[in-house]
Amino acid sequence: MSRFARVVIDSDLLQLDREFDFIIPAQLEEEVRFGQRVSFLLGRAKKEQSGFVIDILDESAFATTELVSITSTIPVLTEDLFHFCKAVSLRQCVALGEILKAAIPDHMPRSGATESSAPKKIEQLEPLITLDTPLTKRSAVLSAARTLPAFESNYPDWALLFLYQAHQALIQNKSAILIAPETSDIKLLVELAKNLGLEDYLVEMGPGAKKSVRFKAFHKSIANSVSLVIGTRSAIYAPVKELGLIALFDDLDESLREQGSPFTHARELALMRAGENVQLLFAANYRSVEIQRLVSIGYLSDHSVKLSPPRISFTEPGARVDETAFRLIRERLQFGPVLILMPRKGSSAAVFCSGCDEKIKCARCGGWIWEPTANRFECRICKVATQSCAACKGVNFRKGRTGSSRTVSELGRAFPQVLISEATADKQPSNLKQINQIIVATPGAAPRVTKGYAGVVVLDSDVWLSMQSMRAELNAIRDWQEAIELMAPDGRALIAGLGSALGIPLSLQQHRELASQALKELKLLRLPPVVRVCLISGSAPTIEEALDICSRLGATVLRSDMALAEALISFSYNLGPAISKELRALALKTNARLVGANKRRGLRIAMDDQGSL
Repeated sequence: MSRFARVVIDSDLLQLDREFDFIIPAQLEEEVRFGQRVSFLLGRAKKEQSGFVIDILDESAFATTELVSITSTIPVLTEDLFHFCKAVSLRQCVALGEILKAAIPDHMPRSGATESSAPKKIEQLEPLITLDTPLTKRSAVLSAARTLPAFESNYPDWALLFLYQAHQALIQNKSAILIAPETSDIKLLVELAKNLGLEDYLVEMGPGAKKSVRFKAFHKSIANSVSLVIGTRSAIYAPVKELGLIALFDDLDESLREQGSPFTHARELALMRAGENVQLLFAANYRSVEIQRLVSIGYLSDHSVKLSPPRISFTEPGARVDETAFRLIRERLQFGPVLILMPRKGSSAAVFCSGCDEKIKCARCGGWIWEPTANRFECRICKVATQSCAACKGVNFRKGRTGSSRTVSELGRAFPQVLISEATADKQPSNLKQINQIIVATPGAAPRVTKGYAGVVVLDSDVWLSMQSMRAELNAIRDWQEAIELMAPDGRALIAGLGSALGIPLSLQQHRELASQALKELKLLRLPPVVRVCLISGSAPTIEEALDICSRLGATVLRSDMALAEALISFSYNLGPAISKELRALALKTNARLVGANKRRGLRIAMDDQGSL
C-alpha cells in the first residue's frame, strides 16, 4: 500500500505557497523522512522542482504523481526551523519558500556533511562581567562601551557578557546563537569562545562565506547535540538542537536588516524565535528606539554593565578641527595611537562650480559629482570622470566638505613627525604602531589595536546630524559609540563641534533618556517602531481594493499615489496578522497582468520596508 509525502516547495512565488502531496515510490518508502530535500515534477513542467518533506501520510486524496528522488538524505529542515520559517513568512506576507531559501543553504553533495563529535565537558565559569541586576529571561543590556583585559587580550564588555551567558547555556546542554553585524565582532567572539575551550561546540556563520563553508556550518549545527553558533543575521536560522539562548549586539546596524524582500530584521526574528522558552539578550553601547519601546512596555528588562563610563568631552560648533581637538591629539599621541572618525571617505564629498556656484551633477546620469581621490572628479553613480559643469560648462571647480583622504593630507601638515593612515571599507592600514600614529577612519572601518586607542576624535558631527533621516541622531550616536568602544581604558574621546544640547547627555552616557525622547517624538508622529508599515504596489483597482480592506481592519493610509501605482499604510502590531492574511489572499486572487510593456503582478506587498518612508 502506497504512502504519501506532504511537501512545501522551495519557491518565492505566492501562488506555490501551499502544501502538495506526492506518492512515495516503493523504492523510497523506507528512506523518506521529515525535513529531507526532495525533487518532483509539478504540473506540466518538465523541469524538476525542489522542496522539503513536512509530513508522511498513510492516505491522500490529492496525490497523483510520485516523488522523483531524495536530494538530501540528511533532514535539513527541522520541525523547530519549519515552524519558525512559517511564522516569518506569514508575518512578512511572503511565500514560505522565500524564507526557506534564506534559511537553508543550497545542496552541495561534494562538500560532505559534518559528523557529530562528542564535545568536551566544560566546567563552571566565574562571571566575566558584572551587571547592576541579574539578567531575566528577556533582557536589554546597556554596554559601557569599554574593553577589558581577558586571556592576555582586550575584549569589549558585551562580548564577555555574551560568551559567559553562552557558556552557562552549554553547561545546561542548551545551544546558543550569538549574532553581531560586523566581521570584526564575529572574529572577537570566535576568538573568545576558543579561549574558553568551546571549539567543539563552535559553529561559525560569518558574512561572505563560500557556499561550501556555509553548507558545512549548517550541517554541523544539525549534527551537534548542542552548538554555539556565532554569525551575522542568517545565524538566526541555524537548525540547532535544544536552543537555550539568543543574543544580539548592535541592533541599529543596517546589515542586520534585509534590504530587499522579505525586509526582515534580525532583531524581530530573534524575538520570534525565542518565544517564551528561550533566553533573549540584546546588548549595545547605545539604546535604540526599538529596544527602548520593548523596555517601556515591560517586554524586556533593563540592565547596565557596571563599569566606569568612558571619558567623553565635546566642543561647541566652530572650526572644523578646533584648538581643543588639536590639543587632545597632540597629548594622547605619546600614550598610543589616536583615532579620527569621519562620516565620509574620499577627498571631497561634493564638488561645486566656481562659475554658477551650483553643485555639479553628472551630464550622463544626473548623479552627484564627488572627489574620491585628489583632483579626480567623478559621478557617484556611474563612476564617469567629469571635466566641466553640466549647467554652465565651467571648468573651475570648488571643493565641498572634506573627506577622509583630504583630512589625512591636512593632518600630515599639522603633525609632520607622525605616521598617518587611512581606514575605509576599501582600504586598511598595513602597519599599526603602539604610539605616535593617527588613524583616520570612516564608520565601521577602524581597525582594533592591541591596547586600544589613546584618544578618539569625532570630526564633522554636523554632517552626521544633517543626514536625511529621522534617525540621523540615533545613527550618529551609534557610529560614535562604536569608535569610542575601541578606546583604551584610560583613553579620552572628543566630539568636535557638537554643542551642549547633545554633548551633555552623551558625555554623561544618558542613552536611555535620548532613546526615550526619540520614542516620544515617534509616538506623536505614529511612525515605526511605534507602528508597522507596508508598501503595496500594483494596478490602481487592486490598490484601491487593498486600501479598502486594510482601512476596514483599522490601518491608516499614509499616502496613496495612483500615478505611481503604490500606497503606504501603517498599522499597530496587533493588527499585523489580520492585515497580512487579507493582503496575501488578495495577492493570490490577483493574476499577473501587463502594465505598459512590462509584466507586473497584480499586487506587490513589502512589509516593514523602511525605504518606503
